[in-house]
Amino acid sequence: MSSREVVESFFAYWGAQDVELTSSLFHDGMVYKLHVDTTDVPYGGEWLGREPCRHAMFSLLEEFDYLKYEPTILSVRGDVVRAQVCFKYQHRRTGGVLEATRRLVFRVKGVLIARVGGVHDAQLFEAFL
Repeated sequence: MSSREVVESFFAYWGAQDVELTSSLFHDGMVYKLHVDTTDVPYGGEWLGREPCRHAMFSLLEEFDYLKYEPTILSVRGDVVRAQVCFKYQHRRTGGVLEATRRLVFRVKGVLIARVGGVHDAQLFEAFL
């Protein structure tokens, strides 16, 4: 698979909220960095390794229902894929709705994802929580 196809598969699996298939695309040394203060959310910060990244995904699904998840690949340059996701989440405990856009940068190694960096509007996210 090309880098684009790997990321397209990631979006298809994660859009279906299938953590097992999504994490099957992760390199053993996977690094996931979500630029949100880790004191505010349990899945923010940097996660290193396939299992911790998988755990972070389960944590997110425990807290939020996905009402909208629309990924768009913006560019592909070799093993680097840039994308954005327009999303709308509903917080399970409070019923509050969070709607925003997240930017993602993927680095693909072979046919696996080696690194994902995600940037949210941190102030919006923190204000929501």
